[in-house]
Amino acid sequence: MLPAANSCSSGFHRCVRELSTSVKRALPLRPEQLKVAIIGAGATGVELAAELHKTTRELVAYGLDKINPEKDMQLTLIEAAPRILPAVPERLSKAAAELLRGLNVQMLTGERVTGVAADGVTTAAGRKIPAELTVWAAGIKAPDFLKDIDGLETNHINQLVVKETLETTRDADIFAIGDCAACPWPGKERGVPPTAQAAHQQASHLARMLPRRLAGKPLRPWRYRDFGSLVSLGEYSTVGSLMGALLGGTMFVEGLFARIMYVSLYRMHLYALHGFAKVLFDTLAKLITRRTEPRVKLH
Repeated sequence: MLPAANSCSSGFHRCVRELSTSVKRALPLRPEQLKVAIIGAGATGVELAAELHKTTRELVAYGLDKINPEKDMQLTLIEAAPRILPAVPERLSKAAAELLRGLNVQMLTGERVTGVAADGVTTAAGRKIPAELTVWAAGIKAPDFLKDIDGLETNHINQLVVKETLETTRDADIFAIGDCAACPWPGKERGVPPTAQAAHQQASHLARMLPRRLAGKPLRPWRYRDFGSLVSLGEYSTVGSLMGALLGGTMFVEGLFARIMYVSLYRMHLYALHGFAKVLFDTLAKLITRRTEPRVKLH
């Protein structure tokens, strides 16, 4: 799980316990109890909303039967862009929105959050969304210390601006890759997105180029290859566009096939980080324990 997801899970369980106590004691519920606001409807926010929806149903199965998930709980996605998943093709965005709508997840698009309080969030339009738990999933920002490095160019989110060779614009001996780098994407209005596949490609390219730099040879520019996007909506579904750069177009996938692709790509990512042996044994261990462990962490 992501750090934000871990924090959300812990806070979510706390809120559920409080709600269960209120129900048992016939206490009046607060307007924000139990409501979750997720700021940012990119892949992280959308995936988290689906996972939390599933978690609420699992919690009820573990004895919290005084809670009605459909009535007592509300998940709200808030996105400043005109639609959820603004970075993926519109067809995928519509498919994800339709599924979330069927799960009774409230989606507010074109809404910019201007304030966060203990009992909810406020948008620029003056709307107040009650929420006992608020999760920020509206994108990345590089560490503040990067903007304080003398002589290096940074953008508005503290990323180091780099050339196509991944050298920083003002010092050819300093390279930046991954989330901390603002890299141009030739032919596109925006830069290379801060995703795992971009960082992986940058690292592989830089590993080949550093020996050339040490040998005094010129560096070759890096070219980003977009292999598509996959968004997992938990056990409900998976949607995505795959291998558009290879096919000369976009191949849309949904359902079981997309889910298999999502899991496979995640395993490939772990393999690149940890090696074959660890991924193999971790996978076998999960296959063995998944039938004996609780579906949600209860402590």
